Amino acid sequence: MKKNLDIYAEQTRIASSQNVDIIVFPEDGIYGLNFNRDTIKPYLEDIPDPTEITWNPCNQSEYTNGVEVQITLSCMARNNGIYIVANMGDKKVCDADSICPDDGQRQYNTDVVFDPQGNLVARYHKQHLYFEAQFDTPSTVERVTFDTPFGKFGIITCFDILFKSPAVDLVEDLGVKNVIFPTAWMDSLPLLSAIQFHSAFAKLFKVNLLAANLHFPLFNFHGSGIYSPRRTEAYYYNDGLFSPGKLLIADVKSSPTHYRRHQVVPDTHGFRGGNSLGASFVHGQDTAEVNTQSRRNGGHYNTASRNGIISHQLADQASGVHLNNDLGPLTHRSIRNRIHNHAHLHRVNRHMVENGWATIMADNDNYQYLPLTEPKAKVKICQNEVCCYLDYQKQNTSNDELYALGVFDGLHQIEGLSWYTQVCVLLKCEFTDIASCGQPTKIAAGHFEYLKLWGTFTTEYVFPEVLVSDDGKLRLEHEHWKYLHNRIEFVNRGKERPLLSATLYGRHYDRDNSTVSNSV
Repeated sequence: MKKNLDIYAEQTRIASSQNVDIIVFPEDGIYGLNFNRDTIKPYLEDIPDPTEITWNPCNQSEYTNGVEVQITLSCMARNNGIYIVANMGDKKVCDADSICPDDGQRQYNTDVVFDPQGNLVARYHKQHLYFEAQFDTPSTVERVTFDTPFGKFGIITCFDILFKSPAVDLVEDLGVKNVIFPTAWMDSLPLLSAIQFHSAFAKLFKVNLLAANLHFPLFNFHGSGIYSPRRTEAYYYNDGLFSPGKLLIADVKSSPTHYRRHQVVPDTHGFRGGNSLGASFVHGQDTAEVNTQSRRNGGHYNTASRNGIISHQLADQASGVHLNNDLGPLTHRSIRNRIHNHAHLHRVNRHMVENGWATIMADNDNYQYLPLTEPKAKVKICQNEVCCYLDYQKQNTSNDELYALGVFDGLHQIEGLSWYTQVCVLLKCEFTDIASCGQPTKIAAGHFEYLKLWGTFTTEYVFPEVLVSDDGKLRLEHEHWKYLHNRIEFVNRGKERPLLSATLYGRHYDRDNSTVSNSV
């Protein structure tokens, strides 16, 4: 763990030397992954609530026992004159009158923020745990913000981003324009790769999202970025098994465009296709440091994001305990750690799979797909309350690839977790048979002259995603793509990479606890 913190210190010095205002490190970046409730205990600290007391660990060296990580981070921030965001574990002894775990304490996945003087200014306990038996869920949702000279920031962690509270609440109720996002995100194609969904969150809510992810490509942890509403300021995606992490730095406007919710009524004239009975049905698989400006400039800030590598030893990575990780996009540092023990890593992977990490989107969602067999057409496909419309013209036609228009309207469930989605997706199928549509693939060669994709959603929250292929590497594409309230439009200008998917990913938050079936 100390070696990981040494890497944090190195990356912080680099960022500070480039006038970075705030740096974000990934979730699980200090001690890593693969813990249970007992094995995580040596790495937990009692972190005070900065809204109740003033706490500057770097100035209180006489109280070193049990708060070593907080002292290290506090001094790191003060010595470099920079805001630092890091993820660690918090422990709280239970009150006498409260319901308590058998071991007498609550344990939380926690983000901490230290200001340039070393003061603890924010503490956030993650609300939505994703198979994290070592931690407890807070009894109430925390909506944590902190103010800086360059704007107000809100904090969420990893799986939180898929749910309304606190992620959407920060934007809609508290007016947050800059969102800090430490994450340990496993890519889940075709709909929920890290760079794909995180960039879409920034576009929909018109915020800056500083996303720092672990970099552990062996098990699909990769993809960090500094995302703004109109473009991706910087991102890093490298799925090479032993690829290094990377420190991302960008200059970001601290007050992006005002967020307003919209819905549009599409023009459906002339579209052929059908409802759920007329569409092709397959058992589809749904997958799912920011530099603002320089410290001395108003209206902007410099941010940095680091992808971290997890090693098999706690001490090997700034981002994690057992893996080489990408300390993630905007706010994560690049950590140059190597995998030292492959046997151990495979044990970690087995643990993840057993707990559902690798199956964020199961194959029991009844996606329906309509194959795009003509070079030019207007087509539609419907399921339940959602109809998807596509007006397209292919640039090239090939019998070696199949694209399809897909739809899903239902409750996704996995191992006791659930969230309701309404999805319209144009995607490249893994193979040329319709049954392969929705299976993960990073390979595509198809180009379109133009396309317009929209849908009839009953939710206001529709995330626009576009993912392209660069010789089997995932890439984002923004130029020549337009996102207009529940609609994606594209006109080819001759320089675009082959399309993997264009998606309208709707979230119906108020139906997350429903019993609606995924029927057709």
